[in-house]
Amino acid sequence: MGAVVALEPKAVAATPGVPTTATIRVRNSGSVVDQFTFEVLGDARPWTTVEPAALSLFPGAEGTANLTFAPPRASQPRAGQVPFAVRAASKEDPGGSVVEEGTVDVAPFSNVFVELVPKTSRGSRGATHDIAVDNRGNIALNAALDASDADRLLRFEVRPPVVDAEAGTAAFAKVGVKPIRTFWRGPAQTRPFKLNVDVPDGPPVVVDGSLLQTAILPSWAIPAASAALALLIAATVLWLTVLQPAIQATARQQANDVLAAVGITPPPSAGSGAGGASPSPSGSGSAGSSASPAASGSAAPSTGTASPTPTLPATVGGATPADGRLTPGAMAAPTAGKSLYITDLVFSNPSSTATGEIRLERSGEVLLSFQLQNFRDLDFHFVTPIVVADGQQLTLSCPTGCSGSAVFYSGYQH
Repeated sequence: MGAVVALEPKAVAATPGVPTTATIRVRNSGSVVDQFTFEVLGDARPWTTVEPAALSLFPGAEGTANLTFAPPRASQPRAGQVPFAVRAASKEDPGGSVVEEGTVDVAPFSNVFVELVPKTSRGSRGATHDIAVDNRGNIALNAALDASDADRLLRFEVRPPVVDAEAGTAAFAKVGVKPIRTFWRGPAQTRPFKLNVDVPDGPPVVVDGSLLQTAILPSWAIPAASAALALLIAATVLWLTVLQPAIQATARQQANDVLAAVGITPPPSAGSGAGGASPSPSGSGSAGSSASPAASGSAAPSTGTASPTPTLPATVGGATPADGRLTPGAMAAPTAGKSLYITDLVFSNPSSTATGEIRLERSGEVLLSFQLQNFRDLDFHFVTPIVVADGQQLTLSCPTGCSGSAVFYSGYQH
């Protein structure tokens, strides 16, 4: 028992998307009536059919069936020869089944799809588009990319200029678009262009794109600048009329609090000079700074026993200037019959390591006292002078030793 199978023709040329037929002949070489079924084997099986699918033959009889090959117009199968086989299976004698082999020559075709993203770009100095080249054919693709505009208002840079893509894959590139001329103001202008993809086995693919060229200076820039200028003017006025006075008042109060914390009484605001601190009986100077207060009264009373202080004369006619320098242990006194009126004091402490207290005394009465570690130079200016009367002495004392320290005084005698 068995069958004899012949395939006509053995090599079949097929165009994707177009059915192509071949014939298979079967002869029953057995001695009984038999039924033969057909099965396609190999890569061509998904797109190959057999009609009829089975034949019943008497002994010695012969029959035919048609093989139809319909490869799809897609990237698979690839162009070229695709082997296949047809098996004729005997129902009465399964061991006598026969397999006949052949090939299908799939014709090549090209199908390229190109996408430009975005279709329309926007920019004042240029923009970049993405290019996707999709190879939907069944052969490898090598395509050249180029861009052009009819008005020659644009410059192009394609990267890369040539792309390769296997069947069923995509290749990507970028095209930079720049206007030859730019403009500062005005409405946006559309610059159309074309992207050309040269396909070796087919017509070129052309894709339209455009650049919406905008002005370098956007339309909102001038209103925004005007608004910003108005805000700046308003902020300046607010600063000068509200914030700055408030900050100055707060800073002045904080400075006065700091001076008070170290024992220096701040001067009254009505008689204040250009900064500094007025003296206090037991206070110390501000650390590392020079103070120049214009106190509205005489030096503050000390904690010791006060000596009688003569009152200021009604007039200063006939007064003579007086000034000098006192070092620790030295003494200054007015001329007999006169009083010394001191209007300015400058304390000097050149040492950076001295500590302890330095005191300005009037006949044992402490007028001013400072801690040496808290100042280098302090100067005071008095509206109402310190009076050293006839018979009194002005001295500078430093119980802990303060070599180099001194006080400079100036005023007048009357």
